[in-house]
Amino acid sequence: MDADLVVKVGVVVALLVVLWVLPEWRRYRDRVLRVGRVLHVAESSLPNPSGPPIERIAADIRRIRAQIRQAPPGMPVARMRGWLEAYDDVLVAACHALALEERIRGVPGGAERSLERDRVERMLDEAGLRRRSPP
Repeated sequence: MDADLVVKVGVVVALLVVLWVLPEWRRYRDRVLRVGRVLHVAESSLPNPSGPPIERIAADIRRIRAQIRQAPPGMPVARMRGWLEAYDDVLVAACHALALEERIRGVPGGAERSLERDRVERMLDEAGLRRRSPP
C-alpha cells in the first residue's frame, strides 16, 4: 500500500473518531476514569463532603416542593415567597453537592427565576436526584 494513502486514511479515521467522541466527551472521560480506578491506574477522587448530606438535601427538596404544590388558595404571598426562597436554597445546595452549575441567585424573581428553577430541576433529575417521593 502506498504510504500517502495510509496517512490519508488515518487522518480521515482520526477525524471521524473525534467527531464521534467530542459531543459526549464527558461521558467517555468518566468511563475511562472509572475503568482506571477499578484497575488502580487512576487515583480515586472521592470528594470531601462539605455541607449537608445529599440525602437530607433531597428530603428537604421533596418536603418543600410538596408544601408549595399543596398550598391552599388564598395563602399569604409572604409565606409562598418564603417557601420559594427555601426551595431555591435547597436547589442551590443540591447543585453544589453534585457539582452542577446553577444561576438561581443571579436571576431576578418572577418568570425568569421560575424558568431557571425548572432548568435546575431538570439538571438534578438528569443527575439522578429524586425530587418526587417514591409511590
